[in-house]
Amino acid sequence: MYAINQTLEKSIIEADGRYLDTAELAPLEAYLQSYANRVNAYEHLREHSAKMVLQALQKMAQSNPEIIKNHGKRCQYDMSEVLRYTALAILRDDEVFFNEQMMSWLDTIILAYRRTHHCSTAYRYLQDIVNHTLPPAESDMIRPYLDSVISTLQSHA
Repeated sequence: MYAINQTLEKSIIEADGRYLDTAELAPLEAYLQSYANRVNAYEHLREHSAKMVLQALQKMAQSNPEIIKNHGKRCQYDMSEVLRYTALAILRDDEVFFNEQMMSWLDTIILAYRRTHHCSTAYRYLQDIVNHTLPPAESDMIRPYLDSVISTLQSHA
């Protein structure tokens, strides 16, 4: 796994043999200016993701106990992985990384289980819990990733 995001990596590769110009340095400056906020979001996800996933599954169990009984462990694993990759993508400031590393895998797994409607509901519960658990600036960073997951799931429903 690369430690730099796709935008910065592309600029560095394209600058082979020359210095980066001001426009090419702008993404690096933005990356550095937002780093502290991204680290905070990463740390909060690392500390609270297990609890948030369990809360989302508990809420899901209220309306769909049979789904959680039969698939709860798998849901817990999948949702935990989504949050882990979300945290990494936020830290890297790299949605391409998330899409390449997580979304194709998740899409394949969810289609195999044929539970896209139930999964999208569970991820909506997770988004609500993230919004209530984390500070607004951090939940705003997480929202696009969970929205992407929910949108993908709904497109298969």
